[in-house]
This record gives sequence, C-alpha cells and structure tokens, in this order.
Amino acid sequence: MGNIVLVGAGGTGMSGVAGILQELGFTNIICIDSTQSQLTDNLQKKGFKVIIGHGIYQPKIDDAIIYSEAAVNSPEVTGARALISQEQKMMLIMNYFEFLGEVSKYFTTIGITGTNGKSSTTALAIYGAKDIPTFGLGILGAMVPDFNNQSYLINPNHKEEIKTIFIKIFTGKTPTAIDHKKLLFIVEACEYKRHFLHLDLDYAAITNIEYDHADYYKTFDDYKHAFKEMLTKLKQKCFVLQGFLESNPEFKLSQNIQEIPERQEHFDYIFGPHTSKNAALTLALLRTQDSSISTQKIQQFKGLRRRLEYLGTTQNGAKLFSDYGHMASSIVIGYQSLKQKFPDKKITAIFQPHQINRIFTGRDDFVQSFKGFDKVIIYDIYAAREDIAHFDFSKRGQNINSVEELGHNFANACGGTYSKERAEIKQQIEQADNNHIIAIFSAGDIDYEIRTHLSIKPSTI
Repeated sequence: MGNIVLVGAGGTGMSGVAGILQELGFTNIICIDSTQSQLTDNLQKKGFKVIIGHGIYQPKIDDAIIYSEAAVNSPEVTGARALISQEQKMMLIMNYFEFLGEVSKYFTTIGITGTNGKSSTTALAIYGAKDIPTFGLGILGAMVPDFNNQSYLINPNHKEEIKTIFIKIFTGKTPTAIDHKKLLFIVEACEYKRHFLHLDLDYAAITNIEYDHADYYKTFDDYKHAFKEMLTKLKQKCFVLQGFLESNPEFKLSQNIQEIPERQEHFDYIFGPHTSKNAALTLALLRTQDSSISTQKIQQFKGLRRRLEYLGTTQNGAKLFSDYGHMASSIVIGYQSLKQKFPDKKITAIFQPHQINRIFTGRDDFVQSFKGFDKVIIYDIYAAREDIAHFDFSKRGQNINSVEELGHNFANACGGTYSKERAEIKQQIEQADNNHIIAIFSAGDIDYEIRTHLSIKPSTI
C-alpha cells in the first residue's frame, strides 16, 4: 500500500479523519489543502506531512485518495482518476462521505441528521456513549472541547479492532477476522447532496427539517424526499421529537419513525432551549444500546466549538460568543438562548452570511430573525462557489449587481449596517462595554479572524 492522501484536509471532518488514522497507528498519511489555516497548522504540529497548494503531489496507483466535497475537481483527484485509466488498475478513490459509508458497514451505526442541531446532538451522543463498552468510534463536522478539541473520539480499548477495519477498507485484506456490527459508530449524517445515503445506518435521529441547501435541492419537497430515502435504508428506528409528524405529515407513512417527548434537562455548562431537544434524542438513541443510560451521563457536556461558544470578555468587559449559525432559525435560537441567560444585557449580532443563495431564498426569515437584537452588523458575505450574476434579483424589484450591493441591501432590510472591513468589525467589538453581549454568527472566516486578531480575556460566563 502507498500513501493515504487526504485532499481538502483543512476541513473539520477531513482533519478528523487524519487524526483517527494517526491514532490508529497509520504513518503513511499526506494532508493536502489549498490554503493554510488553523486546522492545517494543527496538523503540522501533530507531525503530519502537510502540502499547501494543489498539483504539487502526484498520486501513485497504490495510493488511497480520500477527498472533501470542495476538492472533487482538484488535480490530485482528477489525476488519480486519469491514472486508473492509464494503468488499467484499481485504485481507492472516495470522498469523505463515501469513506464514512464504508466505515459504517462494519459497525452498528447511529446517524444523526436534520437541518439544525445535528452537530451538537452528535457530539452529545458520542459524549454519552463513551463509557458504553461497545462504543468504538464517533465523528462529526465540528470541534469538541470534551474530545481534546478534535472532531472525533476513539475508544482506546478497541483501537486494534478498528484499525483492522480500516486496513480492510484500504487494502481489501485483514490480518485478523472482523466481528461485523460488534462495535458502535456514531456519525453526523449530512443531508447535503444526499450524502447520508452512503451510510449503512442502523439507528437514526432527525433533529428537525427546514428547507436548506437550495443550490442542490430545488424544492422543499425534494429536500424532504432525501430524508424519506434515508428512512427506507434504515435498518431499525429513527427518533424524532413530538410534533415532528404533525409538522411533516408526509413522514407519517414511514414505519420506522418514533416520536419521543421532550423533557427539561439541566446541563452544567451549556444553555438554551435547544439543549433539552438534543438531550431527548441523544438519550433515546443511546438507550437502544444500553437501557441504563441516564441524564447524568450527559450533564457535564461542555458543548461544541463555535456553537454559542463563549470566547471570553473584551477589554471593555463585553462578553463575546461565536456561533456557526448560518440559518435564520439558528440565529433565533442563539438570540433566545442569550436573552434567557442575560435578560438585562444588550445583545449585538455580527452575522457573516454563508452563500448568496441562502440570502436569496431565505431573506424574509433572516429579516425576522434579527428583530430582537439591539444592534445588527452584517459582515462580508461568504459567497462560496457562487457567482452573483446567476441570481435574478429583478424579480424582487431589486437592482443588485455585486456582492457588496447585496450586502448593503440585506443589512438595511435587517435593520443593521454592512461592512467588508475586518478592522471595522474589530472596532465595533472593542467599543462595546460590560452591558453588552456580542454574538458572532458565521460559517465563514470571521470567527478565525476574531480569534487571531482580537484581544480577548478568558473568563467564566
């Protein structure tokens, strides 16, 4: 076997795959990404060979290539496919989700999906499962402080068994027999482009369903149909919260859906109305493996990085939070959670929209989501893989020809201001005093910029 080449290794999930491979004892790993980032820096610190820039490494026929969605057209992936045609030999090439699908075949697999809250619920489920003797592996698309700020967790008691599974995937051979489905695998099941259909799921949970990823799903019905496809492949049960079937009656014919009640749960470190919802789904899933699992198993969970993560206080005493929220409903949940925790404080939202398409299709919902905030700042739109010329704003009576024009228009509708300047955002944060809470909502790059360039004092909430 040649190298295990991870293309797009600067992503949260892909860097987690690198960490898993290293912990299992693999040393032939090459990590490639287009740009240097905090995650690629961390990989280098851990001793990985990291290549910044595509087209530098030339794949070999005995390499195994795992790539992120963003790197599907990279020279490494296209070059590997060309090599197969040239050499007339088999070569392992899989995207991240296909790889997780291969892994899932060898485990009892629990997948957690939904529009919002799937990362938080997956992390909570992995945290609660870690002491179950058969727990083997968990992975998600977010960093978790309780997992040593990694996006995965491995049961050290089962490393050799898990390594055998990975060797089987990479080489087709095993040094010892594999006991299929003996160990438990918990995974965040992403619905984008129907990626979760790659997974061999035994149990699942759907947190909620709202129309998202309109760049791929052209209608809400198609989006929902993807979840119904997932249910047809599911071997056992899918848990949803009470009221789900009333809101989504088209799922009533699914025989393997089970509604469960939500109960108020207390956590020592995390807060907000969504925590009880996540806890209810987590406990239902874990009790399929161990009926004695109690709420005490999850109460000490410290949450996810960038999920209302408390960064500390500014020099003037304002409390600063960072949240990955990029849907209107996520912003509403963030506001409700912060207002519940700090009822007498003024709350400022700094929002970096993720994709033009989300603003285009969900504008009215976003406008409503900011109604409660005392101040709203819209930062430079993170227009990933998009061209504004492809959007017809004239149908809405708007003359918008640039991302900056869209930013100003959107900010005005939300009752806020727009800025493309990081220095201006930094200044706004620094001027806030101890009567203010500042929440940064972004799936883009502003979170990293703030952490890197702003002076923040660690403190307790």
